[in-house]
Formats: sequence, C-alpha cells, structure tokens
Amino acid sequence: MTKISQVSIAMLCAAALIVPNNNISSAASNKDTHVIINNTNLSSEDILLKNNQVFITLTGAKTLDDLTFKWNNKTKQVTVKGKETNLILTINKTTAQKNSENVKLSSAPFIHKGKTMIPLRFVTEAMSSSVTWNKSIQTAFITKASSKLTNDYKSDELSTARNAAINLPRASQLSKGFQPSLDTFSVQYYFPEQVSDQFVEVNNNVVSYYKISNNTAYLKWQGLLGDKPSTENDLYFINRALTDEVGTLPSFKDTTFASFRWMPHVGSTGYSLINKQNWNDVIFKDQKVEQSKVNENYIIVDIPEE
Repeated sequence: MTKISQVSIAMLCAAALIVPNNNISSAASNKDTHVIINNTNLSSEDILLKNNQVFITLTGAKTLDDLTFKWNNKTKQVTVKGKETNLILTINKTTAQKNSENVKLSSAPFIHKGKTMIPLRFVTEAMSSSVTWNKSIQTAFITKASSKLTNDYKSDELSTARNAAINLPRASQLSKGFQPSLDTFSVQYYFPEQVSDQFVEVNNNVVSYYKISNNTAYLKWQGLLGDKPSTENDLYFINRALTDEVGTLPSFKDTTFASFRWMPHVGSTGYSLINKQNWNDVIFKDQKVEQSKVNENYIIVDIPEE
C-alpha cells in the first residue's frame, strides 16, 4: 500500500483518466428532444416526437434492461422480451399484449424511414421503469437499475453500496446542466462519512451533487468551476470559485468525507477521510483494484479508519 499526497493524486488524475459516460447534462446542448436510458444518451436518429409523444426505435430501446426483440413480418408484430415482462406490439394498432393480456396504447407503433418506432412511455412503464421528463432541457430520463445494482446498493458493506451508488441510473430535473471542458477526465467521489445515499462527483471543472431515491441517482445541484482560487464554497475541498451553479446544495461545511480518486493508469484508487481542517494536507493511501472490479466500474474501496 503506497501513500500519496492529495497534490500528487490531482496531478496524476489530470494526466489521462477515462471514466464512464455518466454525464447526464450532455443532453442540454440544444432544444431537440433527448432520451437517456440508464445513462445512455440515444442518438437523434433513434428518437421521434409525434403528436406530443416520444417514440424510439427498437435499437434505442435495447439499452433498457437488456431487452431482446423479434420481428414478425407476416403479422407486422414485434415481440419485446425482458427478464419478467413480455410485450407484443402490432404496427398501426393501439392494442398490445403484456404477458399475454391485452392492454391499450395511447398511440400505435409505426414504421418511420424503415425503422420500427415504439411509444417510449408505454414500453418503459410496462417494463417497470421510471420516466422523468425534464421540460427545461427537453429530455426524458428512463431509469431501471439492474438487479445486481439494487442488491449491491442495499449491501451492509459500505464500499459495495457506494460502488452501486455511482453506477445507478441518473436523472435530473435541473433547468440546465454543465459539461466538463476537457476531453480527458479526472473524476473524484466524495461520500459523507458512513453514508452511501448521496455523493459529490468532481469531473474536471464540473461539480455535481447526487441524492439517491428509488434506485436512481438524482442530480440535485451542479456547479461550474472557474480558474480563480476561492475557499468560500460549502464544499471546502473545492479551492476554485464557482462561475455558475444550478439547483440546491446542502451545507457540508462541517462534514467529514470519504474521498476517492480513481487512477486507471496504475489501476488503483486513492482514498482518505478528509475534513475542513486536514483536507489540504491529508496523505492519501492507494489500493489496487482487481480488473474484474474495474470492468464493472467498481472502483470505490474500503477505508479502514471509517
């Protein structure tokens, strides 16, 4: 186990970090309708707004719960299979089947430019997913955590629950969002001590606060960092001034945080408990992360002192 200072970690992280594409604010770049399913931003070619309803292609829907599809050209029907739910939808028909029972659709599936378009809300709700519509950024967030994530999030092991937390589907009702300005990302996670249901994520010049509810990580506040130094933020470990912010951030002035810095180029995570008095001088330790964990983005480790 190697000890490294916070300054050293910051320099290493800035070098070249590759992180999962969990940036839910990326949809705010224009006024088109966007659909994000379990943190995957669908291509504009997979989305169509018709009669004030959102339709998506079968390809786009596949990101929801690992769905499989079967097309019957003779009957013009598509069968959608999930882990617990099977759907049969018929082109231009408002009657569908859910687990062999007839159900009504507000709008029928149809063919558009050679692609089968299916009503987003019906399919996602039929699959027991949650739909969050953010009018301000014209984005539908579809969230359904996998059984592994939901089980891990309930774990008594703090590191397991925290790893699940940072990988849960994300959603936002904020009126806007910010994107990191750099192509190579450095990401740090901060959890209040002994807590797994909320966390702060620092991604280059963007700081985000998430609160977890119903197995979804909701973006509650986001700030954009400038270049000027500052120590006025409630987040005492951020030493740069905010140039913009949106949402509501709780006061963390007196909070002790479990801090984590993932360093993919060496395959390890730097960790430490920090508080307002020691954060700038704390000595981080680092722990090697098994490749199987890296593949799952399970890079949060145990802190023995916690």
